[in-house]
Formats: sequence, structure tokens, C-alpha cells
Amino acid sequence: KCIELKGCICAVCSMNFEKVYGVLGKNFIHIHHIVPISTIGESYEINYETDLVPVCPNCHAMLHRGLNGHVLTVKELKHIIEINGVTDI
Repeated sequence: KCIELKGCICAVCSMNFEKVYGVLGKNFIHIHHIVPISTIGESYEINYETDLVPVCPNCHAMLHRGLNGHVLTVKELKHIIEINGVTDI
């Protein structure tokens, strides 16, 4: 449902697997839980529009790697990419 709502372009770096890999990359993306699953109870109902975001595997790993034990937000990781001067991923 997240993919239906938001598509398959990374919310952090704008990676589009289909554009890069052709048919092999069509409809490929990871889905990141904005609120970590480990912090929500079983009764929590996920809102596919506000709780999930499509990200490429690299950005997904960096979000979870985080800094100082803190999972990064999409905005924080975008900022890191920007301050490092990366313009073409």
C-alpha cells in the first residue's frame, strides 16, 4: 500500500531503480517504518501514508545505522547528503 501511495522512488536520495536497471528494477524499493517497529505495540495500526516511506537499500541502511544510537529521520539523512555535496546518486 505504501508503494501504491508513494511510488518506488527513494524519499531520501531520489534513486529510481527502474530508471537505473530497467525492467530488473521495476517496482523495487525498501519500505522504512518512520516509527521503528520495536517501539510500537502489537495493537498499533500502521498508517501506510504517514508511518511508512519508500527508501533505497543504501539509504535504509544509513537511516538505521544512525548517529549516536539514534535512528535518523529522512530529513536528517537528506541533510547529511546535502552537506557532503552529493548531487548525483
